[in-house]
Amino acid sequence: MTIQSQALKALIEVGSNPYNAELQNFIRKGGKTCGFLFQETPEEIITAAGVVPVYIRGTKSEGTEMAEAYFRQLTCNYVRNTFNEILDDKWDFLDGAVFYNLCDHARRIFDNWQTLPDNKTYHFMYIPKKRSDLSKDFYRQEIKKLIEATEKHFGVEITKEKLSEAIKLHNEMRRLQKEIYDLQKEEKVYLDGTELAMVMMAGVSMPRDKYSDLLRTLISDLKAQGPQIEPKVRLLYTGGHADNPKFFDLLEQQGAVVVADNDSFGTRACDVLVSEEGDPLEAIIEYYYQQKPAATRQFGTHEERLARLDQLIENYRIDGIISSRLFMCDIWAFEQFLMRNHLQKKNFPLLELEVDYNPEGEGQIRTRVQAFVESVCDKKNI
Repeated sequence: MTIQSQALKALIEVGSNPYNAELQNFIRKGGKTCGFLFQETPEEIITAAGVVPVYIRGTKSEGTEMAEAYFRQLTCNYVRNTFNEILDDKWDFLDGAVFYNLCDHARRIFDNWQTLPDNKTYHFMYIPKKRSDLSKDFYRQEIKKLIEATEKHFGVEITKEKLSEAIKLHNEMRRLQKEIYDLQKEEKVYLDGTELAMVMMAGVSMPRDKYSDLLRTLISDLKAQGPQIEPKVRLLYTGGHADNPKFFDLLEQQGAVVVADNDSFGTRACDVLVSEEGDPLEAIIEYYYQQKPAATRQFGTHEERLARLDQLIENYRIDGIISSRLFMCDIWAFEQFLMRNHLQKKNFPLLELEVDYNPEGEGQIRTRVQAFVESVCDKKNI
């Protein structure tokens, strides 16, 4: 840990562990939790129900033996590790779980979880993969169905007032996260890649008000102590399912530092705020359907995604990009193909990795990263 901060220590612990002490303490006091899947789930609706949204993942999984009976070998390791944790009762603390059609792999968690007794699932959303007036109307209906299902499952009423409060709570969190990222734009940076990733993962793993309190303290600590790291090579990380601190440890060596990211729970989570004016439900619909930086699953948004990548390179003065995809992940295979063509035209350094969800072959990854960093150094003449 580069900065001496109890807030940073607490956030790293929470971000590294889905079953963290902050969340368990909240549950012991009678708090309700709801599992969700990835960036396009409208968390404000769950928050408006008085429930804490928690990102479902398999970070602590030590194997997939139990899950193998439920999935084909072509299924990605995020799905198998996560479902193995479900079978191992690690997610029994949840009071509910909501899923959407992220990809054919991930939706099978929902399908198989439903076959288990006392499962936590209560709703499945169909989120359009293409933006159009027709699909937006469909999306609005899906959001209303989610609200009705959440109200019924938790026995509450989600009012406009509660939605407005939830929007303000999540926007405050986004503002603080954005302030953290802004500090990473300087010549010297405040956090390394592992610390930054875990600080952001903590935001989907604990009560949001407590998270914002820790962020405020962290920002104060960072500014008081000043930047501690002067990167020899400034890296940008982009990829799917990057929630394991062991993986980021492999990327930072020989003076290279991951100063920023293009992740769903990273910069894409805090770049844009939900409007706090007008109808809060329409504001949520507009944000998740149109305003939030596009996800890789959304058809027809590749130019928008690549333009955003260019902007990140400029904003954070990036020297090289590391992109990873999980084995069998078709969505990120196409994304890597698009990035490769785009960056080759600019002669910009890119390292593509194909990895397991819980890193294996660490020596090979380390060797490839080392060679990449050396090539970037050669290009920079350092």
